[in-house]
Amino acid sequence: MGAAARRFLKPNPAAPPIDVRVVIPARNEVDNVAACVHACRRQAAEVVVVDDASTDGTGAAARAAGATDVIRLDADPPMGWTGKARACQAGASGAATTWLAFVDADVVLHPHALATMAEATTHTSTSIVGGLECRSFWERLLLPEMGLALVQEGLPADFASGQCFLVRRDHYESVGGHGHATVRGSLVEDRDLAAALGGHDARLAPKLLRTRMYRTGADLRRGLLKNQAALHRRPAAHLAALLAPVASRRPWAAVVVSAGGRAAAGQNPLYGVLAPIARMALATLYLESWWRARTGRPVAWKGRDVKATHG
Repeated sequence: MGAAARRFLKPNPAAPPIDVRVVIPARNEVDNVAACVHACRRQAAEVVVVDDASTDGTGAAARAAGATDVIRLDADPPMGWTGKARACQAGASGAATTWLAFVDADVVLHPHALATMAEATTHTSTSIVGGLECRSFWERLLLPEMGLALVQEGLPADFASGQCFLVRRDHYESVGGHGHATVRGSLVEDRDLAAALGGHDARLAPKLLRTRMYRTGADLRRGLLKNQAALHRRPAAHLAALLAPVASRRPWAAVVVSAGGRAAAGQNPLYGVLAPIARMALATLYLESWWRARTGRPVAWKGRDVKATHG
């Protein structure tokens, strides 16, 4: 917990602006992309939206919001590439800015987010995990608990966040960017890009961005099935960290800790009463994700079949 606390990053209004191209990979994000573009325009030299074969008007919404450029990709990604990695690579191509920032389309950045990130790190790349907007029962039950469990388990040394990933352009290009062999086909391309770059600085920054990751319970389930096995590569250790607090002699302590953690994160603390249910549900989803990775069974994600992996 102490190591995680040292990773928190707050907005710094005194941080000098940076020369940055923001790349927003977007597939069927018509409800989100305009807010993302508006927030990025305030702090970037360029905002490039890559419309990854959307069928819902994402590209038109991005243009109307004032994106510097909208790149349309019509075909599915080639063998060995994920859609997000291909979109990020396309959006970064031809950039001449000092920095590149890759921002998820469902993210809304604080006006000083990118400058704060650049000012706070001496590394070649940095990324942030921000505040969650949780509106449905399942979002409120599972997502804050998942974040709390991650902090309690201890952020891994190779932790990185794809919500907002900032990197010096010359270093990005020197490793081949998202075209790097370990990145282009990865479901956790943020972690693997950070590893390829070396010296990554990942932070927790609930005040620097906000995001609603999943809009339906079905999307939440599919999203967790898609990436949990890849994010947590040691099943026994992860399951122990998830379930130990509720399997102890004092399971009520897990409720108290969950309620306090939720309150600190700006979430409803009353859901802490359901912490044991939340953790068992997360463990069940993790086991299914691991099973799918082991058996090669895909998960439908944004209209494409994606195969879960172990890492």
